[in-house]
Amino acid sequence: MRDRTMTHGSLFSGIEGFGLGAALAGIKTDWSCEFEDYQTRVIKKNFGKNHDINRDIRSYSNPPFVDIISGGFPCQDISIAGKGIGIKGERSGLWSEMFRIVGEVRPDYVIIENSPMLLVRGFERVLCDLSQIGYDVEWQCLSGTDFGIQQGRERLYCIAYSNEVNRKRGMQESIFRKPYLSWQHTRVYPGWRTRQSIPSPRFAGKHNELPDRVDRTHCLGNAVQPIVAHYLFECIKEFDRQVETIA
Repeated sequence: MRDRTMTHGSLFSGIEGFGLGAALAGIKTDWSCEFEDYQTRVIKKNFGKNHDINRDIRSYSNPPFVDIISGGFPCQDISIAGKGIGIKGERSGLWSEMFRIVGEVRPDYVIIENSPMLLVRGFERVLCDLSQIGYDVEWQCLSGTDFGIQQGRERLYCIAYSNEVNRKRGMQESIFRKPYLSWQHTRVYPGWRTRQSIPSPRFAGKHNELPDRVDRTHCLGNAVQPIVAHYLFECIKEFDRQVETIA
């Protein structure tokens, strides 16, 4: 059975790591939402000057329907490097805006990315909010080294799917496909055969006379890893394919 054509909308887009992952999976990103100027310029460079970008999620309302919404809402109040206020903090509290938009659009799938500390600093809020509007959620902590790349940066990834989708599924397997490393790492670095053989991450600092180097380094360091995003979209495609076959 052929895959149905799916679309994607991105919140807290950054430099569109999720958008690139979606493109690798053959899924078009219809719109983005990003506050920062430099990141917005990167999105327009890579996705076109006419790509729909809203600049402030707090004023964004009723965006066009997409099958998948992704978003890594701010982790400053959640991360172990922060003050530990949790999801009620000023920055991380923007989850409520992401939740509002999910409720307005009602996509079939939602991808959420954040610090693993969310599990103890507000995850029950995320689960309860999504449950109230009819979504089931699965989650997994994944690192870049699970996919054969040098940047570890373990992150929590959640995939939510609507109750309508869940009622159609006939299998009980997780939406997350395993094993992660063998799924794609040989297509990236064929010489690396085990997680233990991956070199340690390299440090990227600021350098003189390189335009926008600080912005670029900051963006890359905080970006969703496209290889992980690609994997998540492929998980959704496989899950959706099985649901459509059963239906």
